Amino acid sequence: MKRRFLFLSLLPVLLLVAWLTLFFNSGGLYTSLQLGSKALGFEVSKPEDAPSPLTAAAGFKVVLYYNAIPGPRGLVYSPAGLIVSSPGEGSVYRLIDSDNDGSAEEHLTIVDQLNKPTGLAIHNAWLYIAETDAIGRIAYNPLSGATQGSYQRIIHDLPSGGNHWRRVIHFGPDNWLYLAIGSSCNVCIEEDPRRATIMRFHADGSGGEIVATGLRNSAGFDWAPWNNQLYATDNGRDWLGDDEPPDELNHITHGSFYGWPFSNGFGKTDPDYGNHPGKPQQPAKQPVHGFRPHNASLGILFNRSSQLPVNYQRSAFVALHGSWNRTTPDGYKVVSLHWTKNGSIVEKDFLTGFLTPRGKVIGRPAELAQDENGSLYISDDHADTLYRLFPTH
Repeated sequence: MKRRFLFLSLLPVLLLVAWLTLFFNSGGLYTSLQLGSKALGFEVSKPEDAPSPLTAAAGFKVVLYYNAIPGPRGLVYSPAGLIVSSPGEGSVYRLIDSDNDGSAEEHLTIVDQLNKPTGLAIHNAWLYIAETDAIGRIAYNPLSGATQGSYQRIIHDLPSGGNHWRRVIHFGPDNWLYLAIGSSCNVCIEEDPRRATIMRFHADGSGGEIVATGLRNSAGFDWAPWNNQLYATDNGRDWLGDDEPPDELNHITHGSFYGWPFSNGFGKTDPDYGNHPGKPQQPAKQPVHGFRPHNASLGILFNRSSQLPVNYQRSAFVALHGSWNRTTPDGYKVVSLHWTKNGSIVEKDFLTGFLTPRGKVIGRPAELAQDENGSLYISDDHADTLYRLFPTH
């Protein structure tokens, strides 16, 4: 009787804990509830479809994939496991889903003691890592996850520091290693010509050349799989008010100039540098799409999986990290971009809920990766969390 009375007296507390567990989808809260219930002689089962504060587009489901890496940022997928960089930890990790349940249980260190690593790429059995001032690589077996030899830097003395110190890398269809280097400032004339550019190198690190200029901070880029054309996000400058300028999606072509710091968005003259004597004669190439101002468009990933619904077969996904230089917070979501038959681009919400209806920021999506089954992986360096988003059909 005493045990039954104890259970009944604690029931409201247990129900509250259960509700919080469902709402936050937290393994830690569930574990506490389960241990407490066992002490009272009964067990609570973990629900299979616990609600999440995030909302995915119709036909998709989102689940928490892993949350034990501080500040996860760069992502690249390999069959042996998702690879994640942590700039703050100075490390690159491989995640392990040993029971194949769609969520990782642990992470293993691949390389550590790095200088703010962000960008990741796998090419010809090498794992490439972009540090803030260098790019290195280590021999890597994408099927087993095994490495061989030591990590070696192959590109040295990249411009570092300043406002935009993260480096993003990808290999293009031409087998060149592409690198985005953001500006050192909000708006200025750069002394180093490699700043505010996209560059490319041979796979061994040689032959560096500038591909495109005038890109303030192209923190994400990828190639459309249907035509191998390169597209890059770009973050517009700050301190021009809540509604100026838009963030950009640019179609990158070799030798093109994209305006910064002399013009913003769709060709609007910059109030500080629009008439600077250093302004090039070359006209600025206009964006192909504009995101809302200060949304901080970062990683972009084109869909390469036939497992996604037909309306996503000519689409890309973009992580909007969210605004800071804005009175009312905006962004904080993942959007999908859809290329229509006439070449126009339509933007739709894809994963929302990182910004609550009351304006509280609970997450900031940053980078994306995709596996062979079409699942998307999203890093959130604000909530120290990785999500997996997959089609439900």
